[in-house]
Amino acid sequence: MKSSIRTAALLCSAVTATAVLTACGNSTADSAASSSEKISVTNCDREVTLPKTAERIVSLYPSMTELLIQLGAADRIVGQSNTDLSPPSPELADQFAEVPVLSTGVPAKEALLDARPDLIVSDGEYWFDGDRLQTMDELRDLGIPIFVNSGYCHKAVTEGRIDDVWSDLDGLGALTGTSDAAATLLADGKKSLAATEASVAGQEPVPAVMVQVSEGQSYALARGLYSSVLEAAGGSNLFENDLPDGKYFGQVATESVLAKSPKAVLVVYSTESARESTLDAARTAFAGTPAATSNAIFAVPEAWFAGELVSIDGAAEVSRLLHPGS
Repeated sequence: MKSSIRTAALLCSAVTATAVLTACGNSTADSAASSSEKISVTNCDREVTLPKTAERIVSLYPSMTELLIQLGAADRIVGQSNTDLSPPSPELADQFAEVPVLSTGVPAKEALLDARPDLIVSDGEYWFDGDRLQTMDELRDLGIPIFVNSGYCHKAVTEGRIDDVWSDLDGLGALTGTSDAAATLLADGKKSLAATEASVAGQEPVPAVMVQVSEGQSYALARGLYSSVLEAAGGSNLFENDLPDGKYFGQVATESVLAKSPKAVLVVYSTESARESTLDAARTAFAGTPAATSNAIFAVPEAWFAGELVSIDGAAEVSRLLHPGS
């Protein structure tokens, strides 16, 4: 199931969208057109408009880069950044490595403009604060629209859902002229997600905590895509109602995690080099939990909770951890 979405993507060639797409979720296509016609989609309550299909795309996050590759638009990605935040999926690693890297972290403002993008895709709106990168309004005035992962729309970061990817496929399919590929990916993604949910249907959700551990401090992750992926995998997030309003992460005392008595602990890591040390720290910190007793403290990559199609695969993997044999 994990490779089915990507296999379909690699078989799909980029084609020009010619049909009107129906509204869907946070990213909807108002119209899809040939390369000589204007293309406009709604994304996170903003209009994203291009005079023609995107030809020079900058991606600011690995999950967005992967989605563009899956759509068949890899040859139009002129730069990517934040590559240190998440390793690429193994099936896409070779194509991922061929995409030019502007920066392993946040690119400089000048580097972003030097890439001459006609479209920027991002995991969220927080990069565009005028300090790290130009504001969205400044880039718009320069004729550079921005498409944001719908699971992390600024006004609804705690409301993101795993199925927000369907609307992103519609929107990016229109903007890149790959609507046929997007339709195939959407159909395969829905089948994969349905199969994961069916595999855990009727089973009691596993009470779990999701944490990041850094320098002796623990940070709970809940709500939004974190909890949505966990729920699809047959788990429930014990910190769902404990974080400050509008937040999907927050520092928590080790004692608070122990008090939850989780049957599973998902330790989220960003880089492979940090995986083992992060897991060892969590096993030490949470040794007194039922999760530790049943050897159910698992290291899981941040990428699985970054939205887009990688989260569909992530839910399948988490379901196998929580419900082995299902």
